[in-house]
Amino acid sequence: MTPLLVIRRAALHANLAVMQAACDAAGVRLRAHGKMHKSTRLGLAQVAAGATGLCCQTVGEAESYVAAGIFDLLVTAPVPPWGWPRLAALAARGNIAAVVDSAAQVGLAAGSGLALFVDIDLGQHRAGVPPEAAPALARLIAATPGVHFGGVQAYAGHLQHLPDRAAANAAATARLAAVVAALAAEGLAPPQVTGGGTGTYALDLAGGIFTEIQAGSYALMDVDYTLDGSSNGDWPFQPALFLA
Repeated sequence: MTPLLVIRRAALHANLAVMQAACDAAGVRLRAHGKMHKSTRLGLAQVAAGATGLCCQTVGEAESYVAAGIFDLLVTAPVPPWGWPRLAALAARGNIAAVVDSAAQVGLAAGSGLALFVDIDLGQHRAGVPPEAAPALARLIAATPGVHFGGVQAYAGHLQHLPDRAAANAAATARLAAVVAALAAEGLAPPQVTGGGTGTYALDLAGGIFTEIQAGSYALMDVDYTLDGSSNGDWPFQPALFLA
C-alpha cells in the first residue's frame, strides 16, 4: 500500500485556536511560519484563525502564498540576487517584507518597495548580523530609496528544542532588548520585532520584546516537541499529522 499522510482536522484547528488565543492574550501578533507545512490551504486556515500573515523561507513559497490570496508575508531567509525583482513584483500586490543581513542585500533591494527587516543572530550562527551591527544596517535601510525599515528579526532556532530553555531564552531576550533600545536611541525604533517559535512561544510572549511571533510547528505539532517538553508545563498542542 502507498503511505498516506493524514491530518486530524479537529486537532489542527484546536492547535490554531490555542496559539492564536495565547498571542491575542499577550497583545502580540502571530505571523505563522509556512515553512513547516508549505501548504496554501493550511496557510489560509492560519490566517482565517487570526494570524496577521505568514512567514516563508523562499521567494517561490512567497509567490505561491500570494497566488493563493495571502498578501501579508515575510521572507525570513536570505534572498538570492535573482529573487529581489520577483519580490518587488509581489510587493505591488500586498504587504511583502524580507530580511537582510548585509549592505549588499540592501543595495539589491533598493527600489523594490519592500519592507526590510534587519536579521539579528542571537547565537544560531546560520544567518543574521551580530547584535552590535544592527543599528548600522538599519540606518542604511532608512537611507536607501525605494525600501523602508520594517523592524528586526531575531529567531533563536537553537533554543527551540532545549529541554531547559528558559535561562538561555532569557539571555537571548536581553540581547534583543539591548538592540531594540539602541535602535530607539537613534530614532530607529523597530516598527516590528519578529521571531520566536513554537518551542519558546510562552517565554517569547512573556518577554515583552516581540511584537509578533513566528511559530509554525504548533499547527501540526511534531513529536520532537513532545519529547523535549514544554517551557511552561504541559504542551497545549496535539499531534495532528499522521502516516497511515
